[in-house]
Amino acid sequence: MNEALRCAGLTCLKLLNDAGYEAWWVGGCVRDGLIGRPVQDIDITTSALPEQTMECFQSQGHTVIPTGIKHGTVTVMMQNFPIEITVYRTDRDYQDHRHPHSIQFVRSLKEDCARRDFTVNALCWHPELGLQDYFGGQQDLKMKSIRCIGNPCQRLDEDALRILRALRFSAALDFTIESETHAALFQKKELLRVLSAERIAREIEKMVIGRRWPEVFTVYHELLAVLFPQLPALQSPAAIQKAFGAFRLCPRITLPRLACFFLVSQQTPLAFCLDQAQRWSRQLKLSKHDRKSLTQLVQNQNRPLPKNRIDLRRLIYELPDLSTEWIQLQQALRRLSAKQAGQWIAAIEEIQSSDCLTLKQLAVNGYDLIAAGCPKTEISVCLNQALSAVIEDQVPNQKEALLTYIQQQAKPES
Repeated sequence: MNEALRCAGLTCLKLLNDAGYEAWWVGGCVRDGLIGRPVQDIDITTSALPEQTMECFQSQGHTVIPTGIKHGTVTVMMQNFPIEITVYRTDRDYQDHRHPHSIQFVRSLKEDCARRDFTVNALCWHPELGLQDYFGGQQDLKMKSIRCIGNPCQRLDEDALRILRALRFSAALDFTIESETHAALFQKKELLRVLSAERIAREIEKMVIGRRWPEVFTVYHELLAVLFPQLPALQSPAAIQKAFGAFRLCPRITLPRLACFFLVSQQTPLAFCLDQAQRWSRQLKLSKHDRKSLTQLVQNQNRPLPKNRIDLRRLIYELPDLSTEWIQLQQALRRLSAKQAGQWIAAIEEIQSSDCLTLKQLAVNGYDLIAAGCPKTEISVCLNQALSAVIEDQVPNQKEALLTYIQQQAKPES
């Protein structure tokens, strides 16, 4: 764990303890610390009410943000780290399979842990009191198992997002899903329809880069079909198998992994895959940049492999932000070995650092063309022609050579 983050988290515990309240690290920070994964943030659960937590930290000069105060959560800025602190609570009367209709603040750590989703996420730790584990989370960590706390169907019925979280944790932690929880995921899969597009997108983006994602996809693709029945990767057993193979070979990078959902096959021609990628990315409300990037990767999935430096330049020019991801997708499609993909990515990085690939890197600009007598209306066309010629090694990226080339291109044919 980052030592500064650890120090910030310990300071929060000490301030709450010194003020007379119980406080524990809880959830992912404890889980990941126990299995040696990087800890990205720290969550704290405490007996202090939200107003008491705010007073405790504000009185010491720390910034406190009431991020979810009606649910008992505030965020404390401690040494530039945002640390969420939530009062012990229980959730009651889930009416929309997503949010509790009401919550009740409680005084018991065990009651607070009982409301959580999976045993491995209900572990608590304190530097003096050690580890608190009410539901067998340590054993499940040893067994590499994702298991709901209590009745799995009830847990999933309370919050449908837990279905996707189970898949995400299985993929990311390289854990299997315990049998009763596994059965409940299929029994409650229709609840996925209540989830917002944004939450679905965030979970999928995290789960697809997990180490175990290929296996999770193969076992649980029926759950994804509830959300995305037209997804090309789900259209036939052959499509599922092809996607599995691509996921297995693809580096754990988000965009190439997402593109593996839209692979061309006999059942799914390029036009269908491209249309579905556009619809899917809009449905999930991906950013404009990510929508464009995913569409470009899908559209260019079977682009001819480069044969030389000029072809690599052209690839970088036409896919300026995606050339590395395109290479990774080719690795997933078995068109390149991992070794070849690494060599090509290194070549792309070298070309990007040394070769002229953009108009800004061109040795001439619009002012040079105007001074040479080029009409203003033709400047853009001439500059792009010149850049293309440099990329194709038809002319060196030198001012005089480029001006001569542009003048020759402008001469009428005899």
